[in-house]
Amino acid sequence: MRVLKNISAAILIVTLSSCQTANGKISEPDPIPDIPGMLFVRDMGIGINIGNTLDAIGTSTWIAGETGWGNPKITRGLIRAYKNYGYKTIRLPVTWAEYIGPAPDYKIAPERMDRVEEVVNWIIEEGLYCILNLHHDGGESDRSWILNAAADPDKISKQMAAVWKQIAGRFLGASDKLILEAMNEVGFNKLWNQWGGTTNGKSEAYKILNKLNQTFVDTVRSTGGNNAFRFLLVSGYWTDIDLTCDALFKIPQDKTEDRIILSLHYYTPAVFCILDKDESWGKNQTDWGSGGDYAELSDKFLKVRKNFIDKDIPVILGEYGVSSGSTKVEAARTRWMTAVTQTCLDNGICPVLWDTGNDIKRQPPYVMSNALKNVWLNLKQ
Repeated sequence: MRVLKNISAAILIVTLSSCQTANGKISEPDPIPDIPGMLFVRDMGIGINIGNTLDAIGTSTWIAGETGWGNPKITRGLIRAYKNYGYKTIRLPVTWAEYIGPAPDYKIAPERMDRVEEVVNWIIEEGLYCILNLHHDGGESDRSWILNAAADPDKISKQMAAVWKQIAGRFLGASDKLILEAMNEVGFNKLWNQWGGTTNGKSEAYKILNKLNQTFVDTVRSTGGNNAFRFLLVSGYWTDIDLTCDALFKIPQDKTEDRIILSLHYYTPAVFCILDKDESWGKNQTDWGSGGDYAELSDKFLKVRKNFIDKDIPVILGEYGVSSGSTKVEAARTRWMTAVTQTCLDNGICPVLWDTGNDIKRQPPYVMSNALKNVWLNLKQ
């Protein structure tokens, strides 16, 4: 690997000692609660997603498989490249929908389970943390199924239990560096749309998400073995900071103390992180780094601190990222990724970059983009 090879865990720990304010100046953050869950998440360091690969999904007439969205199959060489670049955590997004049989068993195809286990084992054998989830099972493909809970929450809760019983059972003896994650980005706009200007259906929408998170926790714990004490990652409402800080969102009850972590995502401002051209809902923002931009970032994570971290609920930022399209100022991409990564570390949150092969190529020599190289160089050491 190149300039970022073998960045040590010690560097990451040092980054927890200070934080960046809205005007870019350094100030001392509040102490992070010193409990097992917080220490576990802090040890996870900085992470990266292997996106658009095992999470790819097709339609009722086309199975995407692992390579359907244009990426090659995951190799152990890629895992080692991430490790050599300094990543300590890999989030492995997996969509199971193409491989789930009919009710009532919802049996997962053995070849899918075997392949996922192979990749999980590679990650853990390299000494890294691995986050394994249900990904586009909660999406909008006609193969996806979790959003059907809006119409029949009991049926989908039973399917959630059946699917997670199989996955948890396969990884019963896995290292505690395996974290199981309930879902990806799930909310129920057919019941309540946050942009609709009304609260009609809002309580029911949150109630269903809370139910699915609780089903996940209860199911995994019931399998016993290492799963009785494994850290579990539950999903915020749409994994959105503001929506998850709503009082209607509830952390599941767990018979095992201090083993629940909250999953949030961050793509703010969306016009910078997502857009590459103007759309009906927003104007493409090409640059980032003003005082107002830093203030918005600071305010969002202050909400996370007050609502979760300061209440002894550890947090993983399971996804964050910014478009690598040609309209974006490269230095602005670096500023944004650096600021979000640093803010997470300052607050005891494990940041997990969303990458689909744009910032780290998926073929040898696994070249890292200049923008991402500069993120690592800019983190406080």
